[in-house]
Amino acid sequence: MSPLIPPEWESIEAPSIVVEPPGPRSREVLARIERRAYPGLSAGLTPFALAHKRAWTVTDVDGNVYLDLASASASVPLGAGRPELLGPVTEALARFGNEDSHALVSELTARFGERLLEVAPASLTRYDIALNGTEAIEIAIKLMRRSTGRPVIIGFHGSYHGESTLTAALGAEAAEISRGLRGLVGGFVHVPYPHPYRSPLRDPRPGGSGDATVDYLRDHVLFHALDPSEVAGVMIEPVLGSGGCVAPPDSFWPALTQLCAEHGWLLCADEVKSGMGRSGHLFAVERWGVEPDLMCLGKALGGGAMPIGAVLGSERAIGGFDDVPTGSTWAWLPAACAAAMTTLDLFEREPVLENVGELERLASARLGELRDRFERIGEVRATGCFMAIEFVRDRETKERDPELQDAVAAEALRRGVIADSSTTSLNIQPSLVMPGEALERAFEIVAEAIEAALAAEGS
Repeated sequence: MSPLIPPEWESIEAPSIVVEPPGPRSREVLARIERRAYPGLSAGLTPFALAHKRAWTVTDVDGNVYLDLASASASVPLGAGRPELLGPVTEALARFGNEDSHALVSELTARFGERLLEVAPASLTRYDIALNGTEAIEIAIKLMRRSTGRPVIIGFHGSYHGESTLTAALGAEAAEISRGLRGLVGGFVHVPYPHPYRSPLRDPRPGGSGDATVDYLRDHVLFHALDPSEVAGVMIEPVLGSGGCVAPPDSFWPALTQLCAEHGWLLCADEVKSGMGRSGHLFAVERWGVEPDLMCLGKALGGGAMPIGAVLGSERAIGGFDDVPTGSTWAWLPAACAAAMTTLDLFEREPVLENVGELERLASARLGELRDRFERIGEVRATGCFMAIEFVRDRETKERDPELQDAVAAEALRRGVIADSSTTSLNIQPSLVMPGEALERAFEIVAEAIEAALAAEGS
């Protein structure tokens, strides 16, 4: 029996498709939503209605059971319905109810804040509270500007930081996310993410920083467009999440941290998606030995049981002032703190990160086989439990093929596998405690889905 999962999860059998999705009950639920909801909501819904979730599976109202390789946008790291998480949550709800932790705190606030800083990089010595990842990003932007007295923050193409007006303008995963908003919000400058497969930049120049992206920042952006004295800092996903599960080359981090130090910029790591084990380390910056000035957390911090976010910062970034309004009424509810404390406990006492390493090795092998097998796969990636398949029309030109990507996602869903067809790639983000056999089966189904999509394309 695996030490990572409750005994009752050992008997899970998935996938099991008993009726072609969407089944009749799902169609009825989705039609009700479509009639009354904002059209932009129903346009992005998965074509079935959820009945319940357990472990790394999703069951719809028609009885179909799916292998879940999306994990609620990577926010359920330890399996859905984890009993060890639900007990502390219900106990805290019964004891405290809901309370605004900006006004009336419990001892849980102090205990969780201290615990979080104990496991964070040593550069981070203070915390602020947030309801979720988007709110944490908004807080960090305020703190960066207040701390430095500078207006500009550098972001990266491909990054996703949220969909509020401010965070959509900071992000640059796809233009449609910030459409109608970017012109309303100033103070952000974007450069290419250090994407080994898709960067438009050439090799590092001789005598430069050692990294092409940072050379571009130094030689072009700071020369032609931006005075470094106006820059508060850099906001970056250490691993691109929905933007394609992309990890930067090792050359990037030393060059970037040197540039930040040279100009007094703050380095803020958006670990909303990459944090809490998904990279194979508790925080992705640990994979490269980076100690940021600020770090934003959300999604998986609550273990998939309660929403919670946080901003961690150095004394310079967060400790020298008290006049920045932050957060919202339901940030750090006692029950959310209980869920997050228990999540940290589970990471401490169970070999979760070791399992992530095993899943990364398995995925690297299986994804490599898929790339060798299918000419329309341009690149495959695996960094911890960030995994992706990038489909192209032609390997030489690297032209993206979103139609094939969406078709593969749909064929996989018909066969019982949920994956995320993002703006740039088919993203695979399994539970961190998923057994290797379940992931093996999922990759077999993805291969079948690619074959079916290619066959339909040629028919």
